[in-house]
Formats: sequence, C-alpha cells, structure tokens
Amino acid sequence: MTDRFDAIIIGAGASGLAAARDLSGAGKSIAVLEARERIGGRIFTLHPADVPLPIELGAEFIHGEAADTFSIVEAGALIAYQLPDDHWWSSGGALRRIANFWSRMQRIRARIPARARDASFAEFLDRQKNLSPADRRLALNFVEGYHASHADRISAASLRSSDEEQEEPAQFRIANGYDALIEWLRAGIDPSRSVLHHGTEVAQVSWRRGSVEAVTKRGETFHARTALITIPIGVWKSAAAIRFDPALRDKERALRKLEVGHVVKIVFSFRERFWDADRNFVHSGDPLVPTWWTTAPVRSSMLTGWSGGHAADRLLATNDVVNRALDSLASVLRVKRKKIDSLLDSARTHDWQSDPFSRGAYSYAGVGGEHAHDALARPIDGTLFFAGEATSSDQTGTVAGAIATGRRAAKQLLRS
Repeated sequence: MTDRFDAIIIGAGASGLAAARDLSGAGKSIAVLEARERIGGRIFTLHPADVPLPIELGAEFIHGEAADTFSIVEAGALIAYQLPDDHWWSSGGALRRIANFWSRMQRIRARIPARARDASFAEFLDRQKNLSPADRRLALNFVEGYHASHADRISAASLRSSDEEQEEPAQFRIANGYDALIEWLRAGIDPSRSVLHHGTEVAQVSWRRGSVEAVTKRGETFHARTALITIPIGVWKSAAAIRFDPALRDKERALRKLEVGHVVKIVFSFRERFWDADRNFVHSGDPLVPTWWTTAPVRSSMLTGWSGGHAADRLLATNDVVNRALDSLASVLRVKRKKIDSLLDSARTHDWQSDPFSRGAYSYAGVGGEHAHDALARPIDGTLFFAGEATSSDQTGTVAGAIATGRRAAKQLLRS
C-alpha cells in the first residue's frame, strides 16, 4: 500500500468504528484494519432462522442510562427495552427472591477503604467478619460474574462504590440486536475518505512522531500520520501481540496491572418454556454455571447460562461445556435432566478465551491497578492514540465505554 492516511485504526469493534465515523466526518482519511472477517469485535450477534430473537454471544446489555449508547439507539431508530430487575437465589431446591440486590452490593462495596493498601476483593471479603454468609456468597457471585473476574486477582479499590452511583442501575437490551448498533456506526463512515480491510491482522507498528507504518501478517504495509489502537487487552498481553518499534514501555507497565476477564456464555433454545417467566436473573452457588437469565420482559423459550472467573475456568476445563451447563441448569432449577434434554432445540456459545482476536472477555483492574485504565488511554507524542473498554476508567467492560473511548481518542487525534 502506497497511500498515506491521516490515521490507521487497528480494530473494527465499537470503539474503532466510533472513532472512524468521527474522523472521516471531520475530513480525515483513514484505514481501518480488522483482523476478523467481520466487524463488531466482542459484539457478536446471530440471527438464526429457527429462533425468534437475536442471539448475543458477546455483549448483550446496555448498563444504565449510557448516553453514548442511547444516542445511537435514538439516532438509528433502534428499539431498546428495559429488563425487569428481579434477582433470585437457588438453594436446596428452592428459589428465593434476593431483596435489594443492588443496594446490598453497594453497601458491601462501600466498605472498601478509600486510602488503604490495595488488596484483592477476595482478601477484602475475608476481612469482613460481620458480613452474613448470604451477603458473602452474593458478593463473590456478583464480582466473579458481573465483572468476569477472579476474586483473588481483581483490585478491591477498583470496585469501591461512589456516592454518585445508582443503587439500582437499569439494564436494557437492543431488540434489533447489538449488531444493529455496529451497523449504524459503520454506515456513518464516509466511504470517500476511508478503507476497511477485513482479515487484516497487524503484526508490527513502527512509529516516530508524525509517522506510522503498520505491517500486516500478510506483508501488507500501511502508512499514516497517526494510529489509533483499539485491540482487546487479551491480545495486547498475548504472545501474538502487535510489536511496537519503539516499544511502548508505559503501556506495558499499565497492561501488567490489568487482567483479562474469563467468561463462558451459552444460549439455549427450547421447544417450550419449563421455568417461571417472571423470574429473570437466577443466581446460585453452582461451581460451573452459577448465573442464568431469561429474555424477560419478552417471553420466549430461550435461556442464557453465564459463567465468569473461576467458574468459567472450571467449566472450560471439563471440555464438555454444553453438557455440563445443562447439568447445572437441572440442578439450579430442580428440573430433571431427562426433561431438559427432551425439550432442547439448540445450544450456541463462543469461546472468547480461545478466540485469537479477543483472548478473553473484557478487562478488569488487578491489585494495584486502579488507575491502569487511565494510563493505557494516554496518547503518545501526538501520534499513537488508544481506545477500547480497557481504556475507560468509569465504563470498563461495556459497549458504552468502548464507544466513548473511541470518540475521545478521535477528538484527541483531531486536536493533535
């Protein structure tokens, strides 16, 4: 490639596409280099003919009133609906409603000291001698599930609650599928000022102030004045990571303080519903798949199993994810496995840990890494810019965080 662009964007997930839309709209020439044969990154929506609803194998929810996401929902005339915020605990064959789920989590997080030596959440939890066993189980389930983290690795300080946080954050789904949001971003990129290359895995980035050369594994070369890197930290931290010349020592230090979340998500479709449709999120102490949810408020015969942190590691180690997940479902709902098997239509999952272009789910701060997201986000010499959920300190692990950081990086690049 002999063309010289204003910017090379590495990654066509939500952050890369948001940046590309803003930069091309501002008159900049851009090359978007995407390693996958599709856009969207860790948004991965299926629309199978035999299932009435979109199947989200990656991101599924809008967490809270996320302005960056809802501005697209409104501009794209997408349909977003709110989930019922009911949570249940399965134990001993009975389902019991979890009263005040979010406020209980916030009260536990509020105990995390503001100016003490950072520790893992597991260590913090061990110190809470007057915490009830029920709250202790619920907190562990929440931190390993919601944050896709290992409780013995995640920074307790990064989980500290603030007075500004909502006690009951609303949760939404996009009825059209999350890929509709991705398509809206893509459609707004000016085709006269941009190129988008699929299946283009970047191997090396050589740079100096005002000049970048990106070389792909196929030997293609792209030149630009700047580059915007949006790759997941699982890829950053892997042996197959992009080589930077000169090396990015500050980024390497930040990455050592960040961890890659582990998740297994399985979406099951059944011929008929055999659970109470009014019970949306069901949590348990199951060691393999501790959390399940329905499609409520939409009534359907689909269920999603969610396993994060150590539970995800244990489930993957069985090498029989779907079968063991069905065992967990039978245990959690106290339904005979034979009945579940007789009603099962399909099971769909995606191994994000083994996916070479994600190598895990979303990021979280390790012990001592409360400010590592900010360090990863800082531009270098007006030439290299960084975006993606791992560069967001307040919306880590969310699509809203990815979009916001992509737009932030685009503004930084334009100012440079």
